[in-house]
Amino acid sequence: MHIELKKIDKDTLKVGDWVGVARVVSCGWCSTFRHQLITPAKVTRITPKRTKFFTDKFGEHDKKEIFYELDGDAGNENYLAKSFKCLSDGIYKMEELKRTDRLREISDEDLPEVAEHMKAITEILEKYRKE
Repeated sequence: MHIELKKIDKDTLKVGDWVGVARVVSCGWCSTFRHQLITPAKVTRITPKRTKFFTDKFGEHDKKEIFYELDGDAGNENYLAKSFKCLSDGIYKMEELKRTDRLREISDEDLPEVAEHMKAITEILEKYRKE
């Protein structure tokens, strides 16, 4: 899927405008996912020389920060980043259960459903397995 994020020209920004602020999604030590989380934020203040921008969610941004339009492509980017974060967090929790030897404590009522979901996950992930 090709996603093209549209940058916002900072010279046209005004206080009260909504912008998308990109943040990376980490996936291990010094490694990031290819899609970023695009968080909507409202511009609350701009310095007179336009060297610093302030938003309600992230506070101060320097002149190197890139703001993006909140359009469909930003929504798709955000959806993929959140999906990856969910997958990554789930794998971490599974490893934690295995490490603490709690996998065998899954109740008999939950076990069939967990096994069904795990089967679906492993079928999808089998495509990415390298021999």
